[in-house]
Amino acid sequence: MNSGLLLAVAVAGCVAVAGCESGEQPANRAQIKVANPMHEGLLKLTSLNQRLALMRAIRDNGRRCTRVDGARYQEDYRGMVMWVALCEDGRHWAVFIAPNGDTQVRACADMHQLNLPQCRPVTPAPPEENNVNNL
Repeated sequence: MNSGLLLAVAVAGCVAVAGCESGEQPANRAQIKVANPMHEGLLKLTSLNQRLALMRAIRDNGRRCTRVDGARYQEDYRGMVMWVALCEDGRHWAVFIAPNGDTQVRACADMHQLNLPQCRPVTPAPPEENNVNNL
Protein backbone atom coordinates (compact mmCIF):
# COMPACT_ATOMS: atom_id res chain seq x y z
CA MET A 1 0.00 0.00 0.00
CA ASN A 2 1.40 3.40 -0.84
CA SER A 3 1.73 6.03 1.88
CA GLY A 4 -0.99 8.28 0.36
CA LEU A 5 -3.54 5.46 0.42
CA LEU A 6 -2.50 4.45 3.94
CA LEU A 7 -2.95 8.04 5.12
CA ALA A 8 -6.39 8.25 3.46
CA VAL A 9 -7.50 5.01 5.19
CA ALA A 10 -6.22 6.27 8.53
CA VAL A 11 -8.02 9.61 8.17
CA ALA A 12 -11.23 7.86 7.09
CA GLY A 13 -11.02 5.61 10.13
CA CYS A 14 -10.57 8.58 12.46
CA VAL A 15 -13.48 10.40 10.86
CA ALA A 16 -15.68 7.31 11.16
CA VAL A 17 -14.86 6.90 14.85
CA ALA A 18 -15.38 10.62 15.49
CA GLY A 19 -18.68 10.49 13.64
CA CYS A 20 -20.00 7.94 16.11
CA GLU A 21 -19.84 10.51 18.90
CA SER A 22 -23.23 12.08 19.53
CA GLY A 23 -21.76 14.93 21.54
CA GLU A 24 -23.48 13.70 24.69
CA GLN A 25 -21.57 12.73 27.80
CA PRO A 26 -21.53 8.99 28.50
CA ALA A 27 -23.90 8.01 31.30
CA ASN A 28 -21.14 6.25 33.22
CA ARG A 29 -18.73 9.20 33.18
CA ALA A 30 -17.51 10.03 36.69
CA GLN A 31 -18.40 13.45 38.04
CA ILE A 32 -15.75 15.04 40.23
CA LYS A 33 -16.82 17.47 42.93
CA VAL A 34 -14.10 19.57 44.51
CA ALA A 35 -14.36 20.01 48.27
CA ASN A 36 -15.45 23.50 49.28
CA PRO A 37 -14.50 24.02 52.94
CA MET A 38 -15.85 27.59 52.95
CA HIS A 39 -19.28 26.37 51.88
CA GLU A 40 -19.19 23.49 54.37
CA GLY A 41 -18.34 25.93 57.14
CA LEU A 42 -21.15 28.26 56.07
CA LEU A 43 -23.66 25.39 56.20
CA LYS A 44 -22.69 24.72 59.84
CA LEU A 45 -23.36 28.30 60.97
CA THR A 46 -26.59 29.56 62.48
CA SER A 47 -28.94 31.38 60.13
CA LEU A 48 -27.87 34.72 61.60
CA ASN A 49 -24.17 34.01 61.12
CA GLN A 50 -24.76 32.75 57.56
CA ARG A 51 -26.47 36.03 56.77
CA LEU A 52 -23.65 38.03 58.38
CA ALA A 53 -21.04 36.12 56.35
CA LEU A 54 -22.95 36.68 53.11
CA MET A 55 -23.39 40.37 53.92
CA ARG A 56 -19.62 40.61 54.32
CA ALA A 57 -19.08 38.89 50.96
CA ILE A 58 -21.54 41.26 49.28
CA ARG A 59 -19.84 44.32 50.76
CA ASP A 60 -16.34 42.99 50.02
CA ASN A 61 -17.41 42.77 46.36
CA GLY A 62 -18.31 46.48 46.36
CA ARG A 63 -22.07 46.06 46.56
CA ARG A 64 -24.47 47.75 48.95
CA CYS A 65 -26.33 45.75 51.56
CA THR A 66 -26.99 47.07 55.05
CA ARG A 67 -28.55 43.86 56.32
CA VAL A 68 -29.20 40.40 54.87
CA ASP A 69 -32.73 39.44 55.88
CA GLY A 70 -32.72 35.96 54.34
CA ALA A 71 -30.27 33.60 52.69
CA ARG A 72 -29.94 30.04 51.48
CA TYR A 73 -27.74 27.74 49.46
CA GLN A 74 -29.14 27.28 45.95
CA GLU A 75 -26.87 25.06 43.85
CA ASP A 76 -23.41 24.11 42.64
CA TYR A 77 -22.27 25.97 39.54
CA ARG A 78 -19.01 25.43 37.63
CA GLY A 79 -16.94 24.36 40.61
CA MET A 80 -18.43 26.98 42.92
CA VAL A 81 -21.45 27.02 45.19
CA MET A 82 -24.19 29.57 44.73
CA TRP A 83 -26.00 31.16 47.64
CA VAL A 84 -28.81 33.69 47.32
CA ALA A 85 -29.10 36.56 49.81
CA LEU A 86 -32.02 38.94 50.31
CA CYS A 87 -30.99 42.41 51.48
CA GLU A 88 -33.18 44.75 53.53
CA ASP A 89 -33.85 46.89 50.42
CA GLY A 90 -35.50 43.93 48.67
CA ARG A 91 -32.63 43.18 46.27
CA HIS A 92 -31.50 39.59 45.84
CA TRP A 93 -27.80 38.84 45.34
CA ALA A 94 -26.17 35.67 44.05
CA VAL A 95 -23.00 34.90 45.99
CA PHE A 96 -20.68 32.40 44.30
CA ILE A 97 -18.10 30.83 46.60
CA ALA A 98 -15.04 29.10 45.16
CA PRO A 99 -13.28 26.26 47.02
CA ASN A 100 -10.40 28.63 47.92
CA GLY A 101 -12.83 31.09 49.55
CA ASP A 102 -12.90 33.65 46.73
CA THR A 103 -16.34 35.12 46.15
CA GLN A 104 -18.15 36.70 43.23
CA VAL A 105 -21.40 38.59 43.73
CA ARG A 106 -23.96 39.30 41.03
CA ALA A 107 -27.34 41.02 41.20
CA CYS A 108 -30.04 38.43 40.70
CA ALA A 109 -31.78 40.86 38.35
CA ASP A 110 -28.79 40.51 35.97
CA MET A 111 -28.48 36.72 35.99
CA HIS A 112 -30.44 36.08 32.80
CA GLN A 113 -28.42 38.65 30.84
CA LEU A 114 -25.19 37.08 32.15
CA ASN A 115 -26.33 33.53 31.26
CA LEU A 116 -26.03 32.48 34.91
CA PRO A 117 -28.49 30.35 36.90
CA GLN A 118 -31.63 32.22 37.82
CA CYS A 119 -31.92 33.02 41.52
CA ARG A 120 -34.78 31.44 43.37
CA PRO A 121 -36.35 34.03 45.70
CA VAL A 122 -35.45 33.95 49.39
CA THR A 123 -37.89 34.78 52.16
CA PRO A 124 -36.84 36.81 55.20
CA ALA A 125 -35.76 34.87 58.28
CA PRO A 126 -38.23 34.77 61.19
CA PRO A 127 -37.82 37.73 63.61
CA GLU A 128 -36.49 35.48 66.40
CA GLU A 129 -33.54 34.54 64.17
CA ASN A 130 -32.57 38.20 63.86
CA ASN A 131 -31.86 38.53 67.56
CA VAL A 132 -28.14 39.00 68.19
CA ASN A 133 -28.59 37.45 71.66
CA ASN A 134 -29.11 34.07 70.00
CA LEU A 135 -25.38 33.86 69.22
